[in-house]
Amino acid sequence: MSSSLPPRDPSATGRSLRVAIVAANAFEHDSRLLRTARALAGDGHRVTVTAFTGPGLPAHEALGEGLDVRRLDVDRRISSAFRPLSPRMRRGLARLLGFAPGAMSLPPSLPRGPDRLRAPLRRLAEILAHQRRVGPWRDAVLAAVPDADVYHCKALVALPVVAEAARRTGARFAYDLADLHTEAARLARMPAVVRELVRRREASWVRRASLLTAVSAGVADEAARRFRVARPVVVLNCPPAWRPDEPELPASDLLRRATGIAADRPILLYQGGFSVDRGIEELIAALDEEPLRALGVAVVLLGYGRLREHLAAAAAHRPGRLFVLDAVPPGELLAWTASADLGYVGQPPRTLNQRLNLANKLFESIMAGVPVLVAEDTEHCRLVQADGLGVCSAIEPAAIARVAAGVLDRPTEERVALRRHCRSVALERYTWERQQAGLVAAYRALADDVARRAVPRPWPGLTPQTESVP
Repeated sequence: MSSSLPPRDPSATGRSLRVAIVAANAFEHDSRLLRTARALAGDGHRVTVTAFTGPGLPAHEALGEGLDVRRLDVDRRISSAFRPLSPRMRRGLARLLGFAPGAMSLPPSLPRGPDRLRAPLRRLAEILAHQRRVGPWRDAVLAAVPDADVYHCKALVALPVVAEAARRTGARFAYDLADLHTEAARLARMPAVVRELVRRREASWVRRASLLTAVSAGVADEAARRFRVARPVVVLNCPPAWRPDEPELPASDLLRRATGIAADRPILLYQGGFSVDRGIEELIAALDEEPLRALGVAVVLLGYGRLREHLAAAAAHRPGRLFVLDAVPPGELLAWTASADLGYVGQPPRTLNQRLNLANKLFESIMAGVPVLVAEDTEHCRLVQADGLGVCSAIEPAAIARVAAGVLDRPTEERVALRRHCRSVALERYTWERQQAGLVAAYRALADDVARRAVPRPWPGLTPQTESVP
């Protein structure tokens, strides 16, 4: 396991860069952008993360030498799509379409009955609001970091912001494909003509980028094919090596202490964002199936997101069996995860994005010595089967219950051996220290190009292309 950055070439002409990372969130739980920022700052670049304001969060936050966060007050209300109508008319339109006037995201519940007619209009309003936000958001970013050499993002909604900021200042921009956005979530369910328009806009920006990275080999291959660019650098979503000097299974009872779950009851853990298409609904339904009831399994949902109230209501109907806990700071997450018996990464293979990406919760689970249950027909399943890190299941509740019970009901010696194997593989192959090498090398090549004052070139012309993959 490599624990250091790749050595610099003494003959390289590169210099440190001023990097502005544009987060499309409040930068509370975005572990991938945080790791990216720390890797670049650790390699000598000056990094500023611009994020959105949030309750209780400081406007300015120093995270270490060469790394700080600036939170920007940008209007994120969906009703901003209706400008220049009066505030009263914007509120009325919002209510007519079925969302709160101050809402920054759409209701998580699926439309039913007559509401199905309004749902596409709500989504179009959200897309229009994103489009109209680009200018004010770009201006706020430029005011916060006017002298960046590179603007960097991983969200599709932030891509036009970094592209425009780079164009206005003569800087470069980098795009991290953490998802195939037009094949993900609600956008995947939009009419084909809308998706094609968004895909074409994304392609035009991608081809202008000076650096591309991707969250998995599958996403990198699809991006190269779809956008007709050179294959992005693959940077898996792995955590830093956790307690590498203590390779044995870490002892933890944090989940049991927080919930009161008895020591003899197995814990099945989902941790991460509470949003649709993560398989959470199927997991809750699986808890009601006989195989998990017979074992006395408790399911813990540890995270954040707009489904929280819905999940809390589901837990109230399953007292003592389903628990919902708020997200914990990233630095504490693995200690909490280590107190589970099985991790759930049941992202269903309903879209191309779900089949190809790799979630950080998988790597966090095995780093904590917790095997995982993942959905069949996904990149998750391919990796888990290749390295013996858990089990794959169909996404139906009965199948989830049966497969999970098959792991949790194994003899203690077998379960401990599997946990040790997961932690060993994670420390050996799936650490951020290993993955960041490709990212750092690509930024060094970009710095060399900037230092030579070359004409900005799109990603297909950038060399060398380096990636760190298992």
